[in-house]
Amino acid sequence: MSILYGLALLTAASTAMVDAEVSRVNYSNCLTDFTVTHLDQKTARAAFRKAAETACAEERNAMIAAIKKDELEFGSSEAEATSYANEEAASVLSSFTEGYASYLSSNTRPVKQQ
Repeated sequence: MSILYGLALLTAASTAMVDAEVSRVNYSNCLTDFTVTHLDQKTARAAFRKAAETACAEERNAMIAAIKKDELEFGSSEAEATSYANEEAASVLSSFTEGYASYLSSNTRPVKQQ
């Protein structure tokens, strides 16, 4: 019986991690599309950074919710889970806002994740 319980917990944890990773990829891919559009328009760096803060809100919120759920299932407090999920979303956004100038100057484009 305890083996089945342990297997059920492991399966649930794996599913939660998959949900969090899928939502992270969805947010990243949305930001990729957003970034490419702005690179094509040659949007200035400061304007891109400001616009990026509110881009892909639905995907960002889904990612935060999935990570928060995952963290709560692993025993984090509500505050810890929320903080960690927000930090992860900020990290994804930061990779795009920090890389934008490089993409712009090199005339390259980010690529979607699979």
